[in-house]
Amino acid sequence: MKNHEDSWKNRKVFESQLALNEEELSNYPFHWHCFFEAVGSLKKEPDSLLDLGCGSAVFSVLCKRHLPNTKYRGLDYAQEAIDVASARWEADLQVRDYRELTESDLSFDTLHAGAMLDVLPNADEALKVIAEYGFKNLILGRMKLVEGESKTETYEAYDLITTYAFYHNMENVHSILTRNGYDYKVLGFPDNATIIASKEGLRLD
Repeated sequence: MKNHEDSWKNRKVFESQLALNEEELSNYPFHWHCFFEAVGSLKKEPDSLLDLGCGSAVFSVLCKRHLPNTKYRGLDYAQEAIDVASARWEADLQVRDYRELTESDLSFDTLHAGAMLDVLPNADEALKVIAEYGFKNLILGRMKLVEGESKTETYEAYDLITTYAFYHNMENVHSILTRNGYDYKVLGFPDNATIIASKEGLRLD
């Protein structure tokens, strides 16, 4: 099977993503609402948010709007993403793979992966790596959760590239998170879920 891991290294894709996100800033999509519900489930507002797989970095704008006291940094493995985002927003944006986080990255208390785990062919392994870093809080958006075995499909994104759609076995997700000391809950729907996980517990209300 052809490897599509690097298909996102495409400037036109992130220009299209940015154009869509700018429209969505006036009418938030479902998974953005789930993000804020996830933040509200934490016992305290994040001091800092590391946005892994930030793409066009629209979450830098959302943080400025709604979490003005939260320090933001966006990382993406694609230079093309960072170039497009940096030309539009004033934010701390850097090129980095999720397997290459620095000591400075690890000082952030909350890691957000907005859609990264949705488009990796090895997303179970990526989740394991992310959980083992030991961030206080994880917000994992746009996840597809299934009762059967984890699986990967492909689809066309923005009518420009072929990429992956990863389906996570829920028992495996549970095992990875609890083994690494996280309490968690699932928001949204199985095919568009946001998981909020914390080592400090979650609010019950």
